[in-house]
Amino acid sequence: MTDLIRNEGAVMGMTLAPVLIAVGLVVCWSSGFIGTRMATVVDLPPTAIFFWRFVIAVALCALILLARRMATARRAALTPRAVAAELVAGSFSVGGFLLGVVFATALGVSPGVVALITALQPLMTALVTSLRVGERIGAAGWAGVLVAVAGVAISVGGDMHGVGSAPVWAYSLPFGSAVCLTAGGLLSAYRPAVGFGLVDRLLWQLAAAAALFLLAHLVCQGGLPALPGAEAGDWRAIVWLVVLSSFGGYGFFIASLRCHGASLTAVLFYLTPPVTMVWTVLQFGDPVRPREWLGGVLAVAGVGVSLWGMRRMRTVVPRPSGVAA
Repeated sequence: MTDLIRNEGAVMGMTLAPVLIAVGLVVCWSSGFIGTRMATVVDLPPTAIFFWRFVIAVALCALILLARRMATARRAALTPRAVAAELVAGSFSVGGFLLGVVFATALGVSPGVVALITALQPLMTALVTSLRVGERIGAAGWAGVLVAVAGVAISVGGDMHGVGSAPVWAYSLPFGSAVCLTAGGLLSAYRPAVGFGLVDRLLWQLAAAAALFLLAHLVCQGGLPALPGAEAGDWRAIVWLVVLSSFGGYGFFIASLRCHGASLTAVLFYLTPPVTMVWTVLQFGDPVRPREWLGGVLAVAGVGVSLWGMRRMRTVVPRPSGVAA
């Protein structure tokens, strides 16, 4: 009986783990857009908030790795090539992605619309992958692309009519974020495996992001980032971004790629725009206009149809040797 209970518990744990990873990815990835909004309304500039966020996250990763090394006397095989690969991937997937998100939000683009535009990243990845292996996209794939683009255009148009709306060019920034995340994911997925664990990857990728935000702060503010003061809002935003977004968001992202693979992880990203929109209403009281909801539904449906069409046309499935970051 004891063995039966133990076996059933193990099976239940194996069944629940993928579900928990999927839910964790959607919630924590959505939290990043909320945390970015929080960072734009505190005393410190958003670039400083994000710089200190990454510095603290890197320090915590280093402490975890140090404790693991002391406990097991094992360490990751650090080679210049492996470290460089993680730094490049992190520069795109974390630093470049979040720079566009931060500046778009600071300029007035609503978190829900930012989440919706960046959710096009899986579609970009699928299109690039299809072209890379010479696949045909098919009529359904192209129809889905057009529907998704129309949905984003409707949502953006609704956001532009809001009070204090962002300048038109600001809406290009989330598209740039999606391009960066696509590039970082593909660079990571199609390079040789380097043998790094999850925390090792996070450390080097977050370090790259810290360097990018330091550079952005120097350019925008003309000096080094100030230390966070005693203001509760500054630390609330930093803790939120470190715990939920850095470790939660990117940790669940990498875990989902390992557990579910790139295709299902891409599908999970489509759930982040509606979650972010609802979260924005609950936390900030921002109204979500009918056009934004309609655009969001069309964009998610279009991406789903497009990937379904591409899946039907697929004759060769590339097998990435690593994981995206």
